[in-house]
Amino acid sequence: MTPLLLKDWPVDSGKRNAYVDAVFRRVAPRYDRLTRLLSFGRDENWKEIAVGLLPEAAPGARILDLATGTGAFPVLLRRRGHRGAIVGLDRSRDMIARARMKCAGMERVEFALGDLNALPFAADSFDAIVMGYGLRYLDSLRGGAAAAFRLLRPGGVLVTLDFGLPTRRWYRSLCLAYLFSFGTLWGLVLHGRLDTYWHIVESLRAYPGQAALAEALEEAGFVSIAIAEELGGISTIARAEKPGGKTAPDARGAEAVETLGSYSSR
Repeated sequence: MTPLLLKDWPVDSGKRNAYVDAVFRRVAPRYDRLTRLLSFGRDENWKEIAVGLLPEAAPGARILDLATGTGAFPVLLRRRGHRGAIVGLDRSRDMIARARMKCAGMERVEFALGDLNALPFAADSFDAIVMGYGLRYLDSLRGGAAAAFRLLRPGGVLVTLDFGLPTRRWYRSLCLAYLFSFGTLWGLVLHGRLDTYWHIVESLRAYPGQAALAEALEEAGFVSIAIAEELGGISTIARAEKPGGKTAPDARGAEAVETLGSYSSR
């Protein structure tokens, strides 16, 4: 990797938002292709596993999809049998526009512009929350976990899919080098700019990792916290419950998550 070419991940939320907004205006038309390319085609499978870890579909269940991007989760949720209301939130107008086109014709699916760090929803208003690749854009994991806990009804479930940090230093360096190298390649091929996807590595260098995520979820009040690692920890799926109800992943989701690399439950 070439650290001198990378920027420090902005600590100031205003600067970070401006940087990220510019990136996603550029990448929105080819975002789905990039996620497939960087994950060796496994991104959709990981999303299917994440959806399988939600409670079994109930007619009146409301699901919030944070950092909805181009709307991949609403499509998978409907395919999995969830017929309740789905609200997708993202701060990128370009990504939301793609999501609305992808989900056109789906009833009770709506999209809203909004910031992960200032969620415009009432407490106890959702039965489940999913979030794909949004953890690194939070002001803090603790703040994000607390906000999700507030929005969930008792017994509600939070599931996240995101990059992670491998614990072995040499392997972590290898993974970041891969993301930098291939991100540079696909940035040039897809967008004509080498630095298009450098934000992935920049944000990961500032990300505190899976252990910090588990601590933040526990501190917020979540129980039955589980984090599964794929590809040695560079990809992670986390699941946590808000106390007060009976929720369980369907059988296929439970079996699938246990086939992943490292699995821990708290």
